[in-house]
Amino acid sequence: MIDFIKTIFGSTNNIAVFISALSALIAAISTVIAFVSNRRSQKHYKESIKPQLSMKLVDFNGFLYLQVKNTGKTVAREISIKPLEIKNNGDNDHNPNTGGLFSMKFELYPEETVQSEVGTCFKTICNSPFPQLFLSVKYSIDGIKKQVEYTRTVTYAPAYDNKIIAYVSLDKQEIEKTLKSISRSAVRTANYLDGCQVAEFDELNILAKQSLRNDLLNALGKKEEEVLSRTETIKKAFRNGDENNDEVSNNHHNY
Repeated sequence: MIDFIKTIFGSTNNIAVFISALSALIAAISTVIAFVSNRRSQKHYKESIKPQLSMKLVDFNGFLYLQVKNTGKTVAREISIKPLEIKNNGDNDHNPNTGGLFSMKFELYPEETVQSEVGTCFKTICNSPFPQLFLSVKYSIDGIKKQVEYTRTVTYAPAYDNKIIAYVSLDKQEIEKTLKSISRSAVRTANYLDGCQVAEFDELNILAKQSLRNDLLNALGKKEEEVLSRTETIKKAFRNGDENNDEVSNNHHNY
């Protein structure tokens, strides 16, 4: 076998040269493959971190708003959005509002969101529109001279698909101070009317010996009535209740 190889290559030195050349060729091919693979991976990575403008058309209190969010990983600069037309908006298709945000250029960093009014949602009892907004979009990407430019349609999304959460911070100390102030004022008024001296923290159930009714009768020069005690008041309430029930029962029998 060795003699056969020597016959083909002429000598052992020629065999070594051939093997070295073959190894160099394989190494060169591996380097080219690695370089191409690396460039492809870099291209895919750059594509994956490019800014992406996600849009949503929602309504609030009868007005249509376009929400724009950068869901990419890099900043989108010199953004220009031009609403062109609103369709499927009931019987009132109209040109969208191009003022406010849509009359200027702006930029969005990753996960930033902006919104602006684009028109009116003509929703009635007899009409349930599902608006579609046609618009053109332009923006720039860092490191790329050519602007991204395209047109697209944004379809209406009901507002209830998002939960609206409000974080309300209440100062309970201020509420407590206000309630205590009201309580002290009520106690002072009661002390003045009843002729007692009770503090706000004295949780006492004081029964009045006089009534506003008697004060009025006295002012009119008429005879005062006896102020009922707690027990007498309860008994009278039960008697009145029984009398009312008997009256209702008699009326029912009469019918």
